[in-house]
Amino acid sequence: MRTARRIMGVAATIAVAGGLTLIAPATAQAGTVTVTWGCGSPLGPGGQKGLRITVTAPAAATAGETVTIQANTVETTNHPWAEPAGRYTARLAIAVGGPAAETIHAEGLSNPATAEGTPLRLDGGTARVTLPTAGDVTFEPTGLLVSIDGIFRFVCGGTAPIAATTRVS
Repeated sequence: MRTARRIMGVAATIAVAGGLTLIAPATAQAGTVTVTWGCGSPLGPGGQKGLRITVTAPAAATAGETVTIQANTVETTNHPWAEPAGRYTARLAIAVGGPAAETIHAEGLSNPATAEGTPLRLDGGTARVTLPTAGDVTFEPTGLLVSIDGIFRFVCGGTAPIAATTRVS
């Protein structure tokens, strides 16, 4: 035990004397936006749906790095009936602005079990994007394609504020 403490003390002294700096990984930042989007289905217009959409992106990245973006949605109104987990699946379109301008899709959104009278959530969406050059890269949700029991049912879309920004250096 004494030897282990001595080794740790020497290592700490060398690290301080040598100017060793430990850098923590970039933290993620999440932004939530509230939207009211028009929806439609193969059967025609479906009215409007209110959603709170959260997009999580790294706060900082290096040019050329590929990063993972996470997304989830929650209805702004209560769902009228209970739903089993996984009945709803979706993908969220996200406009990427700045030096990496493109549209990416957060795939894999799915609902947890939902009790009657509570908002329906869709969690677990992920997308990857390569950030080619320095600058601020923004992430703005633009549309949601939803399937129920594996069958396409409706799409909602419109404008939204920027939900997250990554500073690329």
